[in-house]
Amino acid sequence: MPGVPAEFSSAAQLQGRDINCIPAKSTTLLQGKDASACSSKDHSVSRLSEAPKSQGTQVVQVQDPALCVADNNDIAESTQSRIISQIESILESKLNVMKCQFIEELKSTIATEIKKELATISANLQRLEGSHNSLLNNHVNLQKDFDGLRKQVQESDCQISELRVQLNKQQQWVRMSNIEVIGLPETANESPSELIIKVAKHAGVILLAEQIESAHRVQPMQKVDGRPKPIVAKLRDRILKDQIISGLRKSRGIETRDIGMGGAVRRFYVNEHLTPENKNLLKKAKLRANEKSYKFVWVRNCNIFLRMNEASPVVYVQSERDLNYTKVWRDFWKTKVSAAGRLYGYS
Repeated sequence: MPGVPAEFSSAAQLQGRDINCIPAKSTTLLQGKDASACSSKDHSVSRLSEAPKSQGTQVVQVQDPALCVADNNDIAESTQSRIISQIESILESKLNVMKCQFIEELKSTIATEIKKELATISANLQRLEGSHNSLLNNHVNLQKDFDGLRKQVQESDCQISELRVQLNKQQQWVRMSNIEVIGLPETANESPSELIIKVAKHAGVILLAEQIESAHRVQPMQKVDGRPKPIVAKLRDRILKDQIISGLRKSRGIETRDIGMGGAVRRFYVNEHLTPENKNLLKKAKLRANEKSYKFVWVRNCNIFLRMNEASPVVYVQSERDLNYTKVWRDFWKTKVSAAGRLYGYS
């Protein structure tokens, strides 16, 4: 290259770039971007090579090629870093915008779906409310029907109870002239009518055969092995029945030997002929008497009576309700108050 010393020509060729030639009188470094960029932390002062001065020859100041290469690399890295930073900034802003758009779209979609679900739930709730109201109305109607049926059942129960009482009274009325002999042993070729005549004789009553309408052994409701069948005798006159039972009470019962029956002596009983329902009621009355220490339980004219002691009132037992302890005491105190009122002139 003309005007450049040989040692710098070879360096310039190795660098692969043009060398700026500076006028001879200039003593400054390379100006502009390239000159300023060539300054670095490791190189505080640029070395300049001076060409030998000769008459008519210009002086050229040249930068060190190795330093220029390093500075160019720094410039490239700095530029690349700025570009990457700008790209990242752009991408980040774009991503933020996209993220905001996505979030807004997601919010809108979720809000729409929630509104749809809420609308569906509201419709279902309305249907459920309608069904509930319908079921409630049905329940109210069923409750009314049930109350009506319960009232009818109660009325029917009362009617049935009254009918049972009336039927029992009618059945008992038919048996008013009957006596029942329980526990009398059975013998071969026996005559129930003759046995009844002998029982009446022991009671002090003269009973003729024609005064007995019928007499026979009957099958008990609950058969017990070894227990003889009872004898039921229907008399023509109820007074005869009352006289026989009253006479046996005075004689303190009767035994087999009292009627001339041989074998082992056995006690048997002669009672009024009660209906099965009255027999069950009498059994319960005796149990209640034992529980509550009632002194008297008896039957007269096929009616059951209960009395706690000599001072208490007589209770006529027609049903199990009459066996209630409260009712007995209520009747007892009612009688006492009435007696006291009559005594002191209040009634």
